[in-house]
Amino acid sequence: MSGYTLGMPQASGNEIEIKLPVANLAATRRRLRAAAARPGPRLHEINVLFDTPEESLRRREMLLRVRVERRPGRGVAARAALERRARADAVLFPPRGGQRAIVTLKAPPEDPGDGGKGAGAPALNGYKVRREVEFEVSDSRHFRELMQALGYRLAFYYEKIRTVYRSRRLPDVVITLDETPVGNFLEIEGHPAAIDRARTALGYRPEEAILLSYGAIYAAHCAAGGREAGDMLF
Repeated sequence: MSGYTLGMPQASGNEIEIKLPVANLAATRRRLRAAAARPGPRLHEINVLFDTPEESLRRREMLLRVRVERRPGRGVAARAALERRARADAVLFPPRGGQRAIVTLKAPPEDPGDGGKGAGAPALNGYKVRREVEFEVSDSRHFRELMQALGYRLAFYYEKIRTVYRSRRLPDVVITLDETPVGNFLEIEGHPAAIDRARTALGYRPEEAILLSYGAIYAAHCAAGGREAGDMLF
């Protein structure tokens, strides 16, 4: 859920969203201000996906994620993939434990037989629709131990800097501005009509919508550059 922050209650239901490419951060922020969108805190998100060695969740179009949010810092630039993973682990699973984190499960949407009328129908062409279950855990290390005991491993790390915007003119959507290692994106979450209003207000055309996950965006970015995909870390 785009607007989730630590301390909020658990959430469950279908998520409908699109992503939009951001070519110019300054221009996009001006567009957001023009739409009366006010920013929340700018937060650094560090995420890791769990999966089995056979990638059984990915094969079933499911995702199980742990996320930690914090204020952006000046971190030391890492020189190797192993070092970047170690840096991410130090935030996600600190040695002393007690790290609060958000756990998210994403899966194919609910209500597959409602003919496209309901919020969860996969027939909503032009939007990314996923079932989402999200809750907070008080100790991420304990959660990791539980998942590893069940046969899951840490499969993919990624991070971004996210700012959540809300607009009195566009009250039925959550808009996020994401700065990632492979470019910047807007994400708009809500019901289709509200998403369309927000997209138009921000100056985008329907064909500019991106329906991929960040993992898929990263994989495509690496493939275009002729390199093997690893973790999407700064």
